[in-house]
Amino acid sequence: MTPTRTIQAFIDAKKENTTPSAEVWNSLKGYRQWNEPELIGLRNASGYYPDIYFENGMDETISKLLAKFKEKVVPHKF
Repeated sequence: MTPTRTIQAFIDAKKENTTPSAEVWNSLKGYRQWNEPELIGLRNASGYYPDIYFENGMDETISKLLAKFKEKVVPHKF
């Protein structure tokens, strides 16, 4: 399951007042390997559904991962 689909499936389950599937939870556990846009989406989803953060300190971990992506951006001059 792709990270984007994982977040969407979690949101859909919450809107329908159902429990997200085990597949969704298993995919969420791999968030440390996700790319920058998916991490931003995960963080945005937590604003509406805070229970998407399933472990303590998850927001701080995401912040650190996003900071690493920011370090990779190399400014260039025209």
